[in-house]
Amino acid sequence: MVIKIPELKSRYIPVQSTDHIIKSDVHWWKHTSPFVYPNVLINLLTVNKQQISDIRSNMDGELFLLTDSGGFQVISGKCNIDWKKSLQLQIDLNASKIFAFDKPPVKPKYKGSLSQFIYMTDEETKRIIEENLDVAIEQSLWLKDNYPLYREKFCYILHAKNYEHLLFNLELINKKIGDKYNEYFPGGVTYAIKASDNLLITIAARHAYETFVKKGIYVHFLGMGSFNKILILIRNEITTFDSSGMLQAVRINEILTPENYKTKMSVNTEDFMYDGQFCICPVCIDKDYNKLCKENATMVGRNLISHNLWHLLKQCVLLNSFRKDKYNELSNKLFKLNIDMQRCLNFCDDCDKNGFDITYNKYKHYLKKDETKQNTLF
Repeated sequence: MVIKIPELKSRYIPVQSTDHIIKSDVHWWKHTSPFVYPNVLINLLTVNKQQISDIRSNMDGELFLLTDSGGFQVISGKCNIDWKKSLQLQIDLNASKIFAFDKPPVKPKYKGSLSQFIYMTDEETKRIIEENLDVAIEQSLWLKDNYPLYREKFCYILHAKNYEHLLFNLELINKKIGDKYNEYFPGGVTYAIKASDNLLITIAARHAYETFVKKGIYVHFLGMGSFNKILILIRNEITTFDSSGMLQAVRINEILTPENYKTKMSVNTEDFMYDGQFCICPVCIDKDYNKLCKENATMVGRNLISHNLWHLLKQCVLLNSFRKDKYNELSNKLFKLNIDMQRCLNFCDDCDKNGFDITYNKYKHYLKKDETKQNTLF
């Protein structure tokens, strides 16, 4: 029997931008997989309609497919698509949600870089946020005239690197379309939070919960795959969130250890660390990794990608099951959280008791000083 991951209130969407997983026999979205989890975010510039059709034809159930808008690649100099081409590509792939064409408020540190960026100034950031909203409104009107059914999937991408930017987005939305958010962006909203500060992520997640989730509006968070971020997002019922972290870890030879999700270990196929079976997850239950290391070392990494995903999903299922009034208590008992993460969960509890505004004013002095530079986008 193939194991299926249950539907979750807050779902993790694995990012896969290369085609070797699509072509490989190791697929978490296909019925031939050791476990079925039909969710994926794929770079719309690296896959074609036929590849996605092949995936859909070889799976049970419906594929939940997210793609990026391409704006990220545009600012990096890796492509030259415009907002109309972005929409057409997402429509051709029949994406489950259509993301607005956004240009992140960052500059590549080096020409063509897809991993190292420098923040723009606050003034520049606000200008780009407004430009993104203007483009998104134009896209929405175009979809209304040309693809009304796909407009129902259309999401605005809300960029922010501090709390003031969250407010600035809402002020602009109110100024430009008033109370017609659901008319222009019926698919929901996508948060793009450029920060490493867990408290800021918590504030943004709670902002999303109060502003959108409580009203039944779909919310997605981009690039959120670390355990701490997952803990925060699930606590605030964020609908979906994505990251390539657990999958890309294999590229640098890191796997999650079965006994402790927060511990990673290095893998070297030429000098494998285990001399017997080390995991009984659905992926590893019938694998002889020592034999694979000798016969097909490439398949070690491909299997361990799904191994990592399985153990991450276990944590997502567990966290989704926690009662809200026990979430903080259970998280501390099971994961031995540091002071920073305890503060983040306390913030959520205080919001439940006292409201967002009062709680924000109580905690805002704990926020890290804003930075103008960073090494990675998320």
